[in-house]
Amino acid sequence: MSFALIHNFRSRKNRRNGEAFSKEAARILKDNFVLSDSRECMTKRVQLLYERGIKTIAIDGGDGTVSTVLTAIERIYPSNALPDIAVLASGNTNLIAGDVGFGVRGMEAIRRLQKRDMIRSSIRTPIKLSWPDTNRAPVLGLFGGCAGYARAVQIAHSPNVLKFAPHDLAVGFTLASSITSLMFEKSRYKWLKGNPLKVEIDGQLYDGNSFMFLVTGLSRLSQGIWPFWDAEPNIKGLRYLDVSAYPQNLMRATSALLRGRAPRWLRLHPDYLSGRADDIMIETDSEFILDGEVFAPPETKRLRLERAPAFRFLHA
Repeated sequence: MSFALIHNFRSRKNRRNGEAFSKEAARILKDNFVLSDSRECMTKRVQLLYERGIKTIAIDGGDGTVSTVLTAIERIYPSNALPDIAVLASGNTNLIAGDVGFGVRGMEAIRRLQKRDMIRSSIRTPIKLSWPDTNRAPVLGLFGGCAGYARAVQIAHSPNVLKFAPHDLAVGFTLASSITSLMFEKSRYKWLKGNPLKVEIDGQLYDGNSFMFLVTGLSRLSQGIWPFWDAEPNIKGLRYLDVSAYPQNLMRATSALLRGRAPRWLRLHPDYLSGRADDIMIETDSEFILDGEVFAPPETKRLRLERAPAFRFLHA
């Protein structure tokens, strides 16, 4: 079966491994070997893949590359005919690959995709981030957040941190750094105060200040971390967590969430709200981070998080 490979030569592992793989893959795949580029250029390249009838796309890069490619695919392919996706974990940020990664990289991945034997799959629904009342084009991603998460990711993106910690640990780093920041008087008030956050979830509105807001279309994070829980069983939609400003029992809650646990006291506590939703409207002055990319708030301060069309991810 014909497939395409979108290769990010700038990603950490691809830079480290040199050009041998990209040259061999380009020789085998010819026009179906595509270099990663900006969102607008990627849309044009994906248009060509769609016109050639490509039904499987391998993404060789990190979370940012996956977001760029999924955004382009959603713009071009019909929602009922999306290609299968194989994520080859090659970036500094591989949070997505930790959940829905193909499992192998390099020429072994090419061989497995050519043969299409022993391939499993799973379905995930990305986040569609848009800005109502603006001309910004929507983007797709699988993990995002604002308020304290935005502040912590900015720290995680600093060169000194990236030298020692891959960003697929960013969620754990975010929760841990939030606690650490409270130890210093200079940052304690700013972090605890959070950001103004007006949220409308599936038609229900609430507002206040948020210490941290997270949302994901994934089903698993690194190292057993899982800061979400479902209020009711069998409910579908994007998972979200909103921690209110000046949250009580923050260290206790963080300890539980770093271990992927949500005890009964946490589920019932009014400072910690988690569940699932198809449509989330937010009004905030915070930057929003989606798959590691920073998006400044528009003048209206309004953004929307919706369930995008479901994608099938392949696993070797």
